[in-house]
Amino acid sequence: MSNPQVSVVHDEALARARAVTQTLAADVVEREAAGKAPLREVELLRESGLLPLLLPAEHGGSGAGWPTAWAVVRTITAVDPSIGQLLGYHYLHSWRIRLNRRADAVARLDAAGAAGAWFWGGAGNPRDAGLQLEPVRGGFLLSGTKHFATGAEVADRINASGTRTGTGEKLALAVDAHQDGVRHGGDWDALGQRLSASGSVTFDGAFVSEDDVLGPNEQADPGAPAFATLHVLSFQAMLAQLYVGIAEGALAAGAEYTRTKSRAWATSGVEEAVDDPLVRQRYGQLDARLRAAAALADRAAASLTRAAERGWDLEAQERADVAVELAAAKVVTTEAALEVTSTVFELTGARATKTGTGLDRYWRDARTLTLHDPAAHKAVEVGDRLLSGTAPVPSAYS
Repeated sequence: MSNPQVSVVHDEALARARAVTQTLAADVVEREAAGKAPLREVELLRESGLLPLLLPAEHGGSGAGWPTAWAVVRTITAVDPSIGQLLGYHYLHSWRIRLNRRADAVARLDAAGAAGAWFWGGAGNPRDAGLQLEPVRGGFLLSGTKHFATGAEVADRINASGTRTGTGEKLALAVDAHQDGVRHGGDWDALGQRLSASGSVTFDGAFVSEDDVLGPNEQADPGAPAFATLHVLSFQAMLAQLYVGIAEGALAAGAEYTRTKSRAWATSGVEEAVDDPLVRQRYGQLDARLRAAAALADRAAASLTRAAERGWDLEAQERADVAVELAAAKVVTTEAALEVTSTVFELTGARATKTGTGLDRYWRDARTLTLHDPAAHKAVEVGDRLLSGTAPVPSAYS
């Protein structure tokens, strides 16, 4: 943040994020309970000017860096975790297109995305069957279904990849989300993250122009260039930030409830709940643990930023070091998010479980989102590095 221009962009983005949270906070409990597609929320993000945050200034974007994006996402997540995830994934998808070879296509999409304030979604669940590309004049027809397609339902462009029929070549794509042949399942019905638009998307002969083919999808190939595989690590970094943001929101909401509504326990010997030494101690423990988790998440995210700055010169060993850092952050932030979002109920009391209070949504959101690849396997990766010096093998999750 030593660059004055960077600091101005950072401060302005955070001010806009705080303005967004004021609007979201007004009816977040009611919206979360209704669980409708977040069309209005995406328009709010569009109007805020936050969508082109990571796009290069020379292409009309804000030219901000990842530290600003993570700070914005954490700010919004603390109030509305679903919308925080949507915005975080938008940043990931609008950024990850530059991990492909066709710089001309990336520059064109950046400029169009900045001019139109595009919102990006994704269709890349690795546990589903791959999408198929049939060559036609001027491009391809895309077919297949992807689940957990966060943001696709409310997107302008969808980040995807497909396999060319006949040759088996894998290609990275930007897909127009509003065209014929794109159908959204509207089938997201989870315990938490209810407004994250994470249902299925089906492509039934959707046209993809040659101009929107970003090049060969090297990201899943054995021995792929390290830079091409950073999309996986960027998702891990974003998830850690989301976990911290959820916990920060839950802790702040719990503390406010304790200050204003909780009653002191009958045998505590104090008049106000905030004066109970047991309550004070537990809040202090949670806050301290969350601060540590946030610091680790930020340190791991910073290592990813440095790796990305290396571009195509990034080496496999450098990537491995970042992967272990992020695995450690994933373990700690998962545990912190689940502990904080659960323990605040012990500190607010039985009345805090009343429908409409809204504290439960933080736990439901944390419980749902932390299942995005098991933290236990991340702990194994950290343990393997310590015990045998081995590094995580690049995959769809590491």
